[in-house]
Formats: sequence, structure tokens, C-alpha cells
Amino acid sequence: MGETNGLIKGPMTRLFEKVARWIGLSPNAGPVLAAFFLEQYNSGEKLSSDDICRMTGYSRANAGLIVSQLEALGVIDGQRDYDQTGRGRKRVLYTINGNFADIFELGVIGIQDRLNGIIRDLDTIENLDTSFKSSFGHLLKEIRKAVENQREELQTTVMK
Repeated sequence: MGETNGLIKGPMTRLFEKVARWIGLSPNAGPVLAAFFLEQYNSGEKLSSDDICRMTGYSRANAGLIVSQLEALGVIDGQRDYDQTGRGRKRVLYTINGNFADIFELGVIGIQDRLNGIIRDLDTIENLDTSFKSSFGHLLKEIRKAVENQREELQTTVMK
């Protein structure tokens, strides 16, 4: 494991905090993501929970929670270290699953899902048989147009 603690501070942290928010996580996941990417591009070694705690300054509980979230999203993969000697539970070593483009795509998929959810809500509202619907019909059309335009623009951009 290379010395990357200095790089996880400052601008690198802010960048990966934004990436964490982009994929739907707390900004607290930023330093953990930074640690994984820096280690992958620095030495290519896998990281243990202890490594992550040391690199980020996070407690085992906080680091474990973030690692679990990243693993559930498919951002990282973990496997037991069977080369570890001694008694007791074998540690788990983690590595990034894919590259930065794969991580970034998670954010795009999240946006697409949210836009589709808004359209489903609009469909439900429009299918209601209520008298007040006509009073805000113009608003519903405006919302639908804005959401559909964004969805189409996003799909066009992703297809390029």
C-alpha cells in the first residue's frame, strides 16, 4: 500500500465527495472512494478495512458502513485473504470494480431512474378523476415537458 494519505486531503477529497453524491451516497464516502482509486492507480494493491481506516481517519464502523454501501452498488468487490496466517477470521481485501467511467455511469442511471419516477407520478396524477386536476393542468403539462426534455437530452448524451 502506497502513501496516499496526503492526496486524500484537500482537492482530491472534494472531487470524490462530489462523485459520492453523484452516485447517491453521502459525501463521507468521498475519502473512501479516493483511497480506492488512488491505491488502484498507485500500486494496484487491494485494501483491507484497516487500510481504509488508516488512509481516511474513519472509525471501523464508519468505514465498514461506507464499504458495505460501495459493495452493494457494485463499485467495489471484496474477497477473503486466504494468504493471511494465524487464527481467527480472515480479513477481506477490497478493490475497485471497473473504472471511473463505470462509477460515473451509476450517477447517470440514478438520474434516469429519478426522471422516470417523476413521469410515473405525473401519469398517476393525470389518471386521477378529480375536479381540481383541470385547475393545474397547465402546470402538469409544463412539468412533463421539462422532465421529458431532460430525459431525452440525457439519453442522447449517453448514446454519443
